[in-house]
Amino acid sequence: MNQNLSLENHKSGLESEYEKRKVNSFELGKQAIDDLLAEGKDVTLHNVSKKTKELDEQGIHFNTIRNHEELYAYYKEKSKSYKKKQKELEKHRPYRENKKHTFREFEQLNPDRDLKNVYKQYMRLTKAELATRLIEAEQYIAKRNEEYLKRLFETYEG
Repeated sequence: MNQNLSLENHKSGLESEYEKRKVNSFELGKQAIDDLLAEGKDVTLHNVSKKTKELDEQGIHFNTIRNHEELYAYYKEKSKSYKKKQKELEKHRPYRENKKHTFREFEQLNPDRDLKNVYKQYMRLTKAELATRLIEAEQYIAKRNEEYLKRLFETYEG
């Protein structure tokens, strides 16, 4: 029992120390972000981390910023580079989810469409997405060939 009580005291001491460090990390990170904005510099994880080392000898690592919920939210709110990266990632969503660059079902394809635009759309896809699209095309072709052969066999008079 006595040992169990000792562990609880030790644990609560660690938790209070962790909480102090968490609050300190937030204050230091927030100060670094505000200073970078005031200086007109880009607010990136790397720059924030460097700035914290200028403000405090120990500083905080950029992974600490990512793992600290409140600090990371503050960073995302203030960082133009983060917002720019998110817009960039938006362009590369899987083609089934990307409403701006949707691919039509194979039945709806127009043979007179602008092939340059189609090429651009395909160039935005990852290899995995291209492979998925190719498999879908092959399946469509196989199904249509099977239907064609059934009709041809049914209409054959011989």
